[in-house]
Amino acid sequence: MLKIKLKFPYLFITALLFLVELLSFLAHFYPVLQLYFLLAIFIIVLIVSLKSLETGILILLIELIIGSKGHLFSANLFGISLSLRLIIFLALMIASFAFLLRNNFKKIYLEKIKVYKFWPLLIALVFFIFLAAINGFLSGNNFNDLFHDLNAWLFIPIILPFILVYLPKPEKIQIKRLKKIFFIAIIFLSIKSLFFLYAFSHNLAFVPDLYLWIRRSGIGEITSMGGGYNRIFIQSQVYLAIAIFLILFKAIAIKDNKYFNICYLLLLSLFSSGLILSMSRSFWLAILTSTLIAMIAIFKTDFKAYLKALSYLFLSLLMSLALISAVTKFPFPSSQKVSLAALGERLEINNSEAATASRWALLPKLTEKILARPFTGSGFGTTISYQSQDPRVLAQNPDGNYTSYAFEWSYLDTLLKLGIFGFLVFILLITQILLSLWNKAKYLKSTTLLAVTASLLFFLIVNIFTPYLNHPLGLAFLLFSSCFVKKNTI
Repeated sequence: MLKIKLKFPYLFITALLFLVELLSFLAHFYPVLQLYFLLAIFIIVLIVSLKSLETGILILLIELIIGSKGHLFSANLFGISLSLRLIIFLALMIASFAFLLRNNFKKIYLEKIKVYKFWPLLIALVFFIFLAAINGFLSGNNFNDLFHDLNAWLFIPIILPFILVYLPKPEKIQIKRLKKIFFIAIIFLSIKSLFFLYAFSHNLAFVPDLYLWIRRSGIGEITSMGGGYNRIFIQSQVYLAIAIFLILFKAIAIKDNKYFNICYLLLLSLFSSGLILSMSRSFWLAILTSTLIAMIAIFKTDFKAYLKALSYLFLSLLMSLALISAVTKFPFPSSQKVSLAALGERLEINNSEAATASRWALLPKLTEKILARPFTGSGFGTTISYQSQDPRVLAQNPDGNYTSYAFEWSYLDTLLKLGIFGFLVFILLITQILLSLWNKAKYLKSTTLLAVTASLLFFLIVNIFTPYLNHPLGLAFLLFSSCFVKKNTI
């Protein structure tokens, strides 16, 4: 680990996160700065990663959590689109190969690379991804669509630095550092979500510029829900579920301690507020379902544990709603009339709603396209036209006709592009990782592994309606969690 002697290192990291976001805000209004910031960050991350590959991974983790789509900084260089996530990825990969060159490759191979349990399925998945790229090209799919469709899967090589650092078994100090950095970034994300709520509900003077930055950088989406209330959706809010499970299982496992009980409850409330603010029914359904399944699988007939878990969840839900209400009605600079009725309305399933209607309009078209080439798949860049009710689409095309290569039905998207064999390999990989984590968590009685297992289940459910496991946000977690298991470990 890179050693920086600071009196308050984690406070320093928080300050850096705030600085990065301020610089990102500045750069999106002065685009000339984008490339300079990217080059400076690349050099810094590369130097840091060459000295400590673990620190490079922690930087990547922070970027995934606060950066959402990865474009806090973005620029074009010789016609190549560069983003903050891309240059961190490149720096980590260069540092990983340098690590292999500096050390005894045979020893590294035997002690780290060879013990990774999921190579056969991962290599098979990469093979089918390659075929889907060739298939899309030979089918004459638009090259730009093909590349952007394939782009997320090109994140898979990040497994190499994960393996080099965390296999054959992560050290306790590594897990401790990982958790601290993770929670710093998650708390920062939660507070940022609440700040956005405050800014937009109070219509602060800089809101127009803030909105432009959020949209241009891909950090998230701000949508007016009526009554002065705004939906604060940040793609990386999906990681709040991991934080909730880590805190919840730890809280249940410890003996009664008033200090820790209060701390855990406050953290659960903060993280829950972020999930509520997202107003993502995919998130809500996934956290409810994965929590119920995990509790039944773990606690079985331990009704005392059920009671403790439910009390934490119920109280944190009430406190998070109170927190959201307090933020929207805070009397400075002036009190605004804000109705939270939109939260309740979001629980209703309304097929006439724009997003829901668009999904259902896409489904038969997507199914028809899959059945046309079920075995070979249609390849990356395959587009489908359907009727969308999205206001942004209607603004450009009043008839609602919309053509895209990216679809909300994520598993069906993967089935369409990779074909049934590639899709089955993908499902087998996820299932094997999930079951291996569960078996190891039970064997070690580890609350951390139980939380990771429940979190992966959460991602599996979210991925039904919202694409995450074919996106760096989901792929990173899937690949990282796979490094908690090695061959013949139990």
